Amino acid sequence: MPTRVAVGVMAWLGFINLSMTRFNLSVIIVAMVGTSISNTTQGYCYNYTSTGMTPASQDEVTSIVNTPPTYDLEGEFDWSETIQGLVLGSFYYGYFMTQVVGGRLAERYGAKWVFGVSILSGGVANLLTPTAARLHYGVLIALRAMQGFFQGVTWPSMHACLAQWIPPLERPNFVAFVYFGTALGQAVTLPLCGIIIHTMGWAAAFYVTGSVSLIWCLMWFSAMHSKPAHHPRISREELQYIENAIRSSGTSSKGPPRIPWKNIATSLPVWAIIVCDIGNSWGISLFNAQLPTFMKNILGFNITMNSYLSALPFLSRYLGGMIISVLSRWILKHGYFSIINTRRVFSAISQLVPAVMLVGLIHTGCNSVAIVAIICIALFFNGAISSGHIINHHDIAPNLSGTLFGINNTFFNFVSFTAPVVTGVLIDGQQTLGQWRKAFWICVPMYVVGELFFLFFLSGTVQPWNSSEPETPALTPLTTTVDTSEIFPNKHDDPSNKL
Repeated sequence: MPTRVAVGVMAWLGFINLSMTRFNLSVIIVAMVGTSISNTTQGYCYNYTSTGMTPASQDEVTSIVNTPPTYDLEGEFDWSETIQGLVLGSFYYGYFMTQVVGGRLAERYGAKWVFGVSILSGGVANLLTPTAARLHYGVLIALRAMQGFFQGVTWPSMHACLAQWIPPLERPNFVAFVYFGTALGQAVTLPLCGIIIHTMGWAAAFYVTGSVSLIWCLMWFSAMHSKPAHHPRISREELQYIENAIRSSGTSSKGPPRIPWKNIATSLPVWAIIVCDIGNSWGISLFNAQLPTFMKNILGFNITMNSYLSALPFLSRYLGGMIISVLSRWILKHGYFSIINTRRVFSAISQLVPAVMLVGLIHTGCNSVAIVAIICIALFFNGAISSGHIINHHDIAPNLSGTLFGINNTFFNFVSFTAPVVTGVLIDGQQTLGQWRKAFWICVPMYVVGELFFLFFLSGTVQPWNSSEPETPALTPLTTTVDTSEIFPNKHDDPSNKL
């Protein structure tokens, strides 16, 4: 196995653990909180009675039924939807503080310790979560914010690792495989937590996921090296291939340059990525935090079925990212599209298809099969971000990719804690189909406007401020592949053929 693939596998497992400790709360909170359901507002797909839930008739869904609260869902805590929204969004209160710092630290000192400590923090925080929740929801919010503070470095540090370890042509595949480990982690975590909750209680779900992260940390710290040249088991051929390929993309071997803040702040290609990701983050944050709640309160699924069905869209997103990244690499390798046109096409797919699907969901009514299928299709095509705007930092400034991702993720953070709170306020005391439709409608213009801005102002070439070294010559943007024929006259010796 090529060493860079081994690094990718370890990072993939790391992102799965990141997802487990970060998003498990979205399904566990369904079991933590007791809810009184009242039929005094319109739009339920199910009637809640003392004996359980039954499908509502169309007349009941679209009219007001004046009856008192009739069914209490069991749960240890009596938190309103607004409080739940604050708890679900609290991770992001600390998350934004360390984005740029994380990228910069990884650029200077490598991703081994920066990325590793971030996953370690999630494991420790999960072990402490049941105690914090039972003390007060304010203590839980503070703990989740602290977890976010430490895990804010995760994505920027891996972006810096990507710039050091992965040749440009392989980066969409790496992003799809590794970064979308979070989507696979959600797909695994939600049903896993459902099973644990059903058999051992909600607190055990936090203990199990936290312990798994600690086990991964032991493996990561003992096996990972921040740069290929530092790895004791890498072959000379693979090291030479990686260094030559990365050098051709504009990545400096002399360490990261100073941060050109003015150039970054006035760069339209940078703002194109940020604005596009703001639109994307609103939609994905809604699904991350509130999908299990929607499945429970509107579609009427119990905790076990809820956890399985809530996982399907994220599994679809992972598969979409993997499949589309292979297609993207094939297109670039054969020179059918330039870098900039590849980013345009796949970014448009990742944002506009979910927007269209959400419009369809809004008009679907109470057809639970159609609703789940629509959400799965939307997130499948959202996986195209692996070849769209999320990888564009490396096209325009590979030396500063970690820092740029940190800046980008700072904006992502504000949206990520705003979306669950806005949704919580909309549905507070009004768990109705009509109120949820308002939440879904907000996502549509966010997707569309962000994508249009990106299409107009993106770039596929290395920016002049990527390097502060005056002797560095102008670089030609990568359009197809790295020529390794001179390095490896026998194609069977070329490490790129071993992937």
